[in-house]
Amino acid sequence: MRVLTYIYNADTAAEHVDRVLERLETREEDLEYQNVAAAENRDDAIREATFAIRESVRIGRGPGELYDDEGSPDFSAGALITQAPTGRRTIHVGTEALEALDTDTPDSPR
Repeated sequence: MRVLTYIYNADTAAEHVDRVLERLETREEDLEYQNVAAAENRDDAIREATFAIRESVRIGRGPGELYDDEGSPDFSAGALITQAPTGRRTIHVGTEALEALDTDTPDSPR
């Protein structure tokens, strides 16, 4: 699997987000980090992050864990977007990102 993007909100990040970031630092591929809290324009950053999720989902709405109780985007749990050798994209939300990185070994096809 190839990691494309990790989207998170450092200001409200869940406990596991730092562990995901540490594991991503060891990866050899170029990947995009989208920290919505660090953006100059927060609304633009949320819009870009939401677009990246929708582009990966293609049909339907993104995972429910990425929305707060009022239905607004909330990237506190973090979202890892990966791509299989077939081109299929998968979104791993929250601790699922850690699990995906744990199961991806150096010998796995990318």
